[in-house]
Amino acid sequence: MEIAKKLWIQNSWADTIFYSFGWIVILALLLVFQNNYAWIILIVLLFNYVHRHYTFALVYGENEEFSRRRLIYIALPILAIIVTFIFVKYDSFKILLTISIIWTMYHTVAQKYGLTRIYSRKAGYGEARTELWLIYSWFIFIFLFMAVQEQHTVERYRAGRVILGVLGPYMQYITVLAYVAGAACAYFTIRYTYIELKNWHQISIPKNLYVISIVLLFSIFLYSLVIGYIVFAFSHALEYIAFVNFFVSAKYRKRPEHKSLLASASKKLWIYSTLFAIVVILVSLYGRQWNRQALEIYIVGSSFLHFIYDGMIWKVRRPDVGKPLEIKYTSY
Repeated sequence: MEIAKKLWIQNSWADTIFYSFGWIVILALLLVFQNNYAWIILIVLLFNYVHRHYTFALVYGENEEFSRRRLIYIALPILAIIVTFIFVKYDSFKILLTISIIWTMYHTVAQKYGLTRIYSRKAGYGEARTELWLIYSWFIFIFLFMAVQEQHTVERYRAGRVILGVLGPYMQYITVLAYVAGAACAYFTIRYTYIELKNWHQISIPKNLYVISIVLLFSIFLYSLVIGYIVFAFSHALEYIAFVNFFVSAKYRKRPEHKSLLASASKKLWIYSTLFAIVVILVSLYGRQWNRQALEIYIVGSSFLHFIYDGMIWKVRRPDVGKPLEIKYTSY
């Protein structure tokens, strides 16, 4: 029983709700309120807005992390402001927005892969290359399939028109690539299943539930591009918020002597994280009413910081990241 418990990131109910299948609630609401789901989109946007700011709390509220890359963490926000200003000044903000959307999708898939690897490391088996390409091949296949089959839907959106403007002349080649990606999906799915069955004696139920949830999440795009994207975004934000809260709590529980703003907040984490979320939400709602364009510019500009920072701080191969998750560093 104790061994089975250690296979979960948090525990069975938390992992199932926050990591694997929490997105089902938003999917159900979107299907029920198909003709009026603007308020659901607002909820998802607020979750996304909050989760991005969690990254800034991890960087600027943690002395150890901030000191590790002090110059980068000071220079990058300034650079982000300058780049965003240039794109806005020359009326090219839609290009920046398009890059942000594409990077958001990649970033979300990368997080899915990262959590899958955490499950594998906790289970003590798994092939990183297979898990990487299993997740990415499914994503690439869905992305290419949508580019071919959902052009009319995509071109209704500003970012979509920019993407189609680039991909349009090459659509026949994209169709071929979609078939290739589909074949890759089949191969890596079979390969992944083989490895899991090979390790049947120690198979990780948490990991396989999570991987199944990823494939089901991707499949929503086949039903609706818009609904798929909304649910996709919510899933990413929900699991990130849950993971960061758990990670911070576990990290400072094991290092009570550590001193930082984040360490102090960890003593009453859910109170402070709730207050943090409320402040972020209120600021975003006020900003939406005050100057919606300025808020959009800030969201897009800060999103790039979020992507870059996450890529730097969440390296599971680093013991300071892995130890709070009770990961054993073995050669698999």
